[in-house]
Amino acid sequence: MVWHHAFSAGCPNRIFAPGASALHHCFSGPFMTGQSSSTRLLRECVRWWRDRMTEILPAALSLRARKTIRLEVSPDGMLDPADVAACREEFPASRSRWLPQPRMPEIALVLPEGGILARDVTLPRVAAGNAARTIGYDLDRLTPFRQDDVLWSVQRKPGAERGEQAIFRLLVAPRFLVSSALDTLGHAGITPTCISMDSAAETPLTIPLGKTAQKSHPVRRVLGFCAAILVAAPFISQQITLFRLNHAITALNDGRAQAEDIRRRITAFTAAPAALAREEQRIGSPLHIIGTLTDALPDGTFLTALHIHERHVTMEGESAQATRLIGVLEHDAAFSDAAFSGPVTRSENKQMDVFTINAKAPG
Repeated sequence: MVWHHAFSAGCPNRIFAPGASALHHCFSGPFMTGQSSSTRLLRECVRWWRDRMTEILPAALSLRARKTIRLEVSPDGMLDPADVAACREEFPASRSRWLPQPRMPEIALVLPEGGILARDVTLPRVAAGNAARTIGYDLDRLTPFRQDDVLWSVQRKPGAERGEQAIFRLLVAPRFLVSSALDTLGHAGITPTCISMDSAAETPLTIPLGKTAQKSHPVRRVLGFCAAILVAAPFISQQITLFRLNHAITALNDGRAQAEDIRRRITAFTAAPAALAREEQRIGSPLHIIGTLTDALPDGTFLTALHIHERHVTMEGESAQATRLIGVLEHDAAFSDAAFSGPVTRSENKQMDVFTINAKAPG
């Protein structure tokens, strides 16, 4: 890198790298105060740093516009061999196939005056979106050439519209004017990118020759693949985490369902005895009532029918001493409201009393 001296008031004999003049200018003058001065100083520093970072980038990665090489075409359609050789020398050296190739310059064939013809073409606005194909169908009428004999392009003229019509600029160059030049460049391994003609009244007229297909470099493919992975990695990681969480939640749901099923079964098993206990507390236990009657009734007494409904007991039977049964039930068995529901009669063998007693079992 070539260094140079920069001299200014108050900063004599200081050495700066090329391109440091903007930064040197910020610090060489009187120090400014205030918010505007600070903003300007920061802006200059950022611009200087950006320019220095751009300088160290490889040419293949630089975002600068490609260099344009102009090759003058003589009136007879030939190129100067010296110009072709100089153009070939401008090409950057080829690198290893594992490294990105440098950007190729733009090659423009400059025709002499009158080499490119121009005219305005008016189209309906509905056909403006497909102007090239529409004009191509009618090129034989619009120009004195056939479509195969010319190189042409269509450009929309900004701001030149008439109601529902759009105006396009048609540029046409006879192919025979550049055929020899194209052959010469083809033998030299040079592919031109456009045909141009200088115009004093406006910007140069340019007809693009089509973009040359460039092979995708393997390193660029690898870098693109790595960049895609880098961009997608957070989303992939998020999806994996969500999948694991969903799997864990599903497993917990299965366990919860099993626990709820077991709890329902336990509740069902424990609810039945509790319900029976509540009903026994409310209406009494038939087994307990039968046991109490069995213990309280004297020997020689047997029952032929027994009805129990919510502590109301109706018993029918035979006994040798039926008249004593009321007292036995009320005093010994703690029954209440014991009474015969009908007359006490004798049995057929005249040895037993037939009775029917209603009573209320103890609570």
